[in-house]
Amino acid sequence: MSQDTDWSQRQLQIFKAIADNAGAVIGAKGLDGKYLYVNQQYGRLFHRPLSDFLGHTDAQLFPPEIAAQFRRADVMAQKATQAFSVEEVVPVDGLERDFLSIKFPIFSEDGVLFATGLVAADISKIKDLQRQLQNMADHDVLTTCYNRRKIMEIAALHLKKAKRYQQDLSVLVFDLDNFKQVNDTFGHAVGDCVLIGFVERVNAELRKPDELGRLGGEEFIAILPDTSAAAATALAERIRKKIAIWYPVALQGQAQTCSIGIAGYSLSLQSLDELVAAADHAMYQAKASGRNCVRSF
Repeated sequence: MSQDTDWSQRQLQIFKAIADNAGAVIGAKGLDGKYLYVNQQYGRLFHRPLSDFLGHTDAQLFPPEIAAQFRRADVMAQKATQAFSVEEVVPVDGLERDFLSIKFPIFSEDGVLFATGLVAADISKIKDLQRQLQNMADHDVLTTCYNRRKIMEIAALHLKKAKRYQQDLSVLVFDLDNFKQVNDTFGHAVGDCVLIGFVERVNAELRKPDELGRLGGEEFIAILPDTSAAAATALAERIRKKIAIWYPVALQGQAQTCSIGIAGYSLSLQSLDELVAAADHAMYQAKASGRNCVRSF
């Protein structure tokens, strides 16, 4: 009997050592939400001694919104028949941290549910890297506005919404006038500076719901949700005038203008390809009209 007791104690010591050195947050709660066990990492995460947790509920330990989030997860685990994983965002030290959490019901030997368990790993660095990679995949490296793939994806979503709710949707297509001459005369580094400055000035005129993307080269597109043709024209004129009075220092006193084409969602322009092609066509009409002007399809 003594040997069995010694071995049981050894097992507990082994399990505790594993849990405390696993690099994961590990805990268990009774069905009433009171903590039955937490490992050292759990205490370190929230800067609390382990004694603060045992016998207490999340409502006694955390702000209401965090306690409610944890309680919802506990209820899900109680209803589950096996372990499941979920990604969670938990505020820690004033910052939002990402966790991959495995939650599971705990049953007695006779199959009665009496607790829930949690094993969670901090994946904040991985999620930050994923977000950085996604940001790089979605944005133009030079100007930081959306790239062609992403802006067209956004445009498709806005067009779908416009169709569903019968809302206005306008598209502006911009082209910097005589931009090849800028590159040929001043070099591509100066041309890059002009593109960056152009995007900054356009973004300053756009509303929060509006989105700007680079189609390629010196051609850009703005998606204007819930914007009528008249409002889109007024905005395009403001942008055109703002660019026309902008004399980039790198161009040594030479002005940089742009031509803008406008198209709006209508019965005759129902697909995204048709809408963008119409705005592009209007932009080329602006070019043919002498540049530095706005034309509507």
